[in-house]
Amino acid sequence: MSTQNLSEGGGFFSPDLPISPASTVTTSPLDITLPSPRSHPLRPGSAKETMFIQYVDRGISEVTRRYAKKFSEGFGGGDERDHTTGAPSTTISAGPTPRGYESIGDVCTDLEKLVDVIWVSGTPFLQVQYLLSVALLLTSYLPSFPALPRPTLRLLRKLDTVFASLLRGHDADTREALGGFARNTGRISITDMVRLKSLVERARVVVVDVMGREEVSEEWGHEKDDDSSDAQRGGNKVMEGQEEGDGRWDMEVARVYDRTIVELGGLLRNSGADGL
Repeated sequence: MSTQNLSEGGGFFSPDLPISPASTVTTSPLDITLPSPRSHPLRPGSAKETMFIQYVDRGISEVTRRYAKKFSEGFGGGDERDHTTGAPSTTISAGPTPRGYESIGDVCTDLEKLVDVIWVSGTPFLQVQYLLSVALLLTSYLPSFPALPRPTLRLLRKLDTVFASLLRGHDADTREALGGFARNTGRISITDMVRLKSLVERARVVVVDVMGREEVSEEWGHEKDDDSSDAQRGGNKVMEGQEEGDGRWDMEVARVYDRTIVELGGLLRNSGADGL
């Protein structure tokens, strides 16, 4: 994949979504990386902003369609439903009908790609709204699948990092300033902070419930490369995950959105809205 900087001219991104060198790395059993965001936010009404909005809207719609197909395929196909009204969807597909999701790992893969693109935009208002949507989808879909700790907790860690960074106005790991916060124009509104607080509190409850089920995927993760390297070391990833999983994954579950919660607590308390 190309490492072209997405903040350069010639379009917001190309079809294969080139990502610039990673700017955020954490040391954890669930290492994450974030692409470098634009140095300046997208100009309102510009062609690049329109392209970005269309791309992310299309990506979110594709995720919701594939989730809906998970259930319609179980009944021999059927029509797709509008999740708001419950009526048959009138959306005309622009391409082949996608297969329904078979695991939460597939959901996480698609949502993580969207998180990266949203982060690259460097535009706080759009980032907050779209990231809230992505986080809500993940929380809503988790109970519908057997638990898959590695991809789920890794995506949650990435969401935690980007939310904490947006709340601070600088990269939560590297402390580099975020371009969209120049001149104090990108601060998150109290309304959005309250929405975020409600969402992360709900997510923590859902994650504890899902990870505590007896129905846990035997794979524990979906990264074939990791499986190969484990095999070369003579290890057994499934057994290793089951033996040390209780302790390791319990620790990661306890950390879900912990940085975001800390940042929200201070900001809402200082604003007098901590009781909301």
